[in-house]
Amino acid sequence: MLYRLTAGGRTFRIDADDETSDILQWYIESKGTPEQLVALSRQQVVARIGRSALPTDFPDPDVVIGDPSRETGFTRGWFESTVREWEDRKLDTEAVGSAAEPQQVATPSGDDTSPALWPVKSRQWTDTPIIADGRVAIVTSRGIVKPSGVVVAGPMPSGDSLHKFLLWNWGTKPKEQPQVWFTYEALTELGLPMDDLPDDLPGLVSATFHCEVTWSQSGWFTCRFTDHDGQKRKAQLVLVPLMYLDQPPQHPGDMGVAGVEGTSTELPEDESEAVKILADRISWLAGVGDAGLVPASRWATVGAQLLDRKRQSGRTKQIEACPLPTEVAVEAGELEPTLPVKWDNRPHRAREDAVDVRVDQRAAYLASAGQVELGYGRPKELQQIKVDIFHEQRPPFGLWRLNLAPAEQIDGLTTKLPLPHPGMHWKEPTTLWVTTRCIQHLTAPVESGGAGLAVEELEITSAWVWPEQSRLLRTWADALRVKLQEAREVERFDYQQMIKAIYTTYLGRMASDKWPPYQREHQQPAWYAAIRADTRFRALRYAARIAAEHGVYPIAAELDAWIYRLPAGTNPSILDENSTANGKYRIKWTSADKAAGVDEEGAD
Repeated sequence: MLYRLTAGGRTFRIDADDETSDILQWYIESKGTPEQLVALSRQQVVARIGRSALPTDFPDPDVVIGDPSRETGFTRGWFESTVREWEDRKLDTEAVGSAAEPQQVATPSGDDTSPALWPVKSRQWTDTPIIADGRVAIVTSRGIVKPSGVVVAGPMPSGDSLHKFLLWNWGTKPKEQPQVWFTYEALTELGLPMDDLPDDLPGLVSATFHCEVTWSQSGWFTCRFTDHDGQKRKAQLVLVPLMYLDQPPQHPGDMGVAGVEGTSTELPEDESEAVKILADRISWLAGVGDAGLVPASRWATVGAQLLDRKRQSGRTKQIEACPLPTEVAVEAGELEPTLPVKWDNRPHRAREDAVDVRVDQRAAYLASAGQVELGYGRPKELQQIKVDIFHEQRPPFGLWRLNLAPAEQIDGLTTKLPLPHPGMHWKEPTTLWVTTRCIQHLTAPVESGGAGLAVEELEITSAWVWPEQSRLLRTWADALRVKLQEAREVERFDYQQMIKAIYTTYLGRMASDKWPPYQREHQQPAWYAAIRADTRFRALRYAARIAAEHGVYPIAAELDAWIYRLPAGTNPSILDENSTANGKYRIKWTSADKAAGVDEEGAD
């Protein structure tokens, strides 16, 4: 019998005789647990360790798939344990080699009341990979630490020491802009009046750290320093206790990786605990899509950063900013809203024994973003519209001006459900601008949540069509989907919250012109409209199926969520699609749970 035993990052071949085979088989049956063999690809390894290529001292692969005798005929893989052991050795070596130098940058405080300083070269936690160490350092009252837990310097003694630290840690020409994070305690020791801050925060940062502040938002400051040779360098300073400022109005309380105010994700008061959690989140974020992401003052910026990295690593298509054509922007209003914001069909009197159940889609927008065809290139106005293109498997991506009859004239529609498009009216005809995805929805059968209309009944009078289309957000959505699933499996609500914030805020900002010049290509309102149309289609398809199979209708709707009022004795599980896939409906809460005080915070 042939066995292969992997231990300590090495694999051994064992040609076992009968006696050896019996012994090994006993160990397998009594001590072993069946497990799938998982290895990291070369691309995953270099992304994780923050390099552009494998270091010369990196261990040989644990797994080779294909023919290793052919130059391009095989794929190498490394076990997680092998990569982690190399990281640990590398961190130990770097810490020992740099132990003396940081003391010139930062010296320990002589205050006996200060917490014990972290020894330089020590590692304060060992369960965080080094993926973010190349971009980020965290300044605390106990020392300067990297996200992996390696202490690279003692406490920063003064504001002008920051420039010295930037030079020492990142050299004269860093490949990417560094981020230096400061805790409340570290800022207090540097003399900043944290409990009596002036109105001019950029001025305070500039005076403290001897730099020019070129931009600031929510505790983030982009600073320009002048080296001794006159060269300019930039770094981002993040003052953690100021991250509550300038919160986005759509997401009040959101402080980025510092969590959401008033929830379990908010960083604790204790500095050491807070720094460890902060470092963990920064490192986990860097692993999204193997893209080496860094935090930003707005989650939408992180979403754009991920898409930029995915485009750089793949076969990129030329994407340009594409605001809506003037005709559409003027006439359309809100293009492709989701379910009506205030659709409410609650009876005036609630039955005491009835149970209200709220259901919504898992990661609704993320599910749609990865599967919807999106247009690119410069859209053109059609002079002649041929509706037979909608009979094709992939009709072109476009915006279409429809004239719809009153809903009461459309067979099969019911007042027990919202109309297929929120702009439709029961008694009056409607003129709408819609996406291709919405036309597919309107022409779907009523029993599938559509309006059951023939294309000819839509009366299309104008159209703008994009020359090309593709699933342009598929790899972006896949990267987020994988990390969201990982967050669910380890039951980390903060991770789930981070991923949700990335995709919801990025897709929402996609509809606006609030992008700096170098990111203008992210302005794609027609894409966002198509994603919302797909989400709405899925919501109404679900509601139509529940009505057909169980005879129950929702009493209220909000975005992609439904509220049902079930008769006593009805099992709420009839509303659950029993799938963890994104886009599938699950029970969010029941009135019985609310009465019992059940906490639903952990659901994404």
